[in-house]
Amino acid sequence: MIQSEVFIFNIGKDSRRRSFSVHSKVVAATSSYFRALVNNGMVESCTKTVEYPDVEPEDFARFIEYAYRKDYCVPTWVHEKTDEKDKALPSPPRSWFGQHSSIPLSGQPARQARIGLPSPTPLFGQPAPQAGFGQPSSKTLFDQSLPEKKKKPTFEGGDAVRAHFDTRSYLAAEDPRTVMLVTFEPKHNIAPNQDFTPVFLGHARLYTFACMRGVDPLRRLTLHKLHRTLLGFQLYSRRVWDIVELARYAYNQGEDRKVDGTKDELRQLVLEYIVREVTVFGKHPAFLLLLEEGGEFVVDFWSLVSKEKI
Repeated sequence: MIQSEVFIFNIGKDSRRRSFSVHSKVVAATSSYFRALVNNGMVESCTKTVEYPDVEPEDFARFIEYAYRKDYCVPTWVHEKTDEKDKALPSPPRSWFGQHSSIPLSGQPARQARIGLPSPTPLFGQPAPQAGFGQPSSKTLFDQSLPEKKKKPTFEGGDAVRAHFDTRSYLAAEDPRTVMLVTFEPKHNIAPNQDFTPVFLGHARLYTFACMRGVDPLRRLTLHKLHRTLLGFQLYSRRVWDIVELARYAYNQGEDRKVDGTKDELRQLVLEYIVREVTVFGKHPAFLLLLEEGGEFVVDFWSLVSKEKI
């Protein structure tokens, strides 16, 4: 792959325009869309130059990182300069009628009650067979006992060597691979002045990019990382605006509801999170502004609320 021809992708416009050099086989391996772009004999494949003026350079940089590494660094949050005090709102959420919400996030299974482990039972629930007809016996035909297997001798100090070997570690925390893997993991907020809007929108825009160009593994990866971020997100009052911006983006950019009622996966994920935390969003000014804008979000929101009888 790294010996293949290099394509130039010109991303963004005006002062934000950036050029990226990418190996053709690397980008072609991500989807049939890019494979055709590189090999179909059209203008782009002949000039080895592609123009994407409507894509943000930082979003395309994450796509290229994914193309080479099959993962991407999560976007970073922004420090909001303010002295305003705020506390995390209670979790788990309660419904408007004071009951715990039973709506799991998309991809999150409902919790099951802990049940004691059953005692070991042979296959099909039958009792363990005894020596006899059709079963091996500890006696030979001449009624002589078979010799017992001898236990392997243990040597003094063997356990220490085993423990030492099993716990060996060669990677250091500052090694490039270790540092890189840490940057791939979704991060959570711990203070109200951590603005996660760039984090949410970074994942969401990359999701849109993947959907438009058929990069399905990347589409699923963005949803996974966004879901993980939402699971650990501390919903401070000021941070409600971050979620509202994510919902606004999903409903402005995402695919509209299909005839059979199927919703875009990003919309569904954000919608479930808002309904899951409906007691926080219900009376928040940012959320009320979103409702005033109307559109499919309002219909989807009230449909899910009424369905769950919250």
